[in-house]
Amino acid sequence: MASSDRGAAAGAADIRTALGDLAAGPPALGRIVYHTPDPAWDYRDPEGGGWTPREIVAHLADLEFNLHWPARVARILYEDEPELCPAEADWRALEHRHRHQDPRVALGAYTLARRHLVAVLAVAPAAAWERTGIHPESGRRTLLQVAQGFARHDRRHCERLRALLAAATQAP
Repeated sequence: MASSDRGAAAGAADIRTALGDLAAGPPALGRIVYHTPDPAWDYRDPEGGGWTPREIVAHLADLEFNLHWPARVARILYEDEPELCPAEADWRALEHRHRHQDPRVALGAYTLARRHLVAVLAVAPAAAWERTGIHPESGRRTLLQVAQGFARHDRRHCERLRALLAAATQAP
């Protein structure tokens, strides 16, 4: 096998892994959402502050459904090295009223939008995964790196949700 073939095979495996990781987000979040009692949604960690579980789920849906993640992907696919805007998560949380959203509705929006994103990426040609965009904080990123970043973002928030919800069930 030529070295270029080995590189392409490794790239294909990375793409399959990224698609699988992206597809795993909605079921992972769903397991959390549907096993959370309503009073826990508004728990705020007295030590760490930060967002409530309700706000975290709304944040995930907002990035996915309100065009932030899909816009990054579309720009990388159709523009040459576009500048990618930062998420501005705190502003979006206020502007989009994350603390008032129903987590089950947010989960539905997130799931629908993520399935669409995975479907779009699944048919992207292998060369598209090497196209780049430029993020003001993290620099030049390939489409593959961006997709891997979305999946890491999901995992971090799911871990934070689990920790918050565990603390909420032990709070007085």
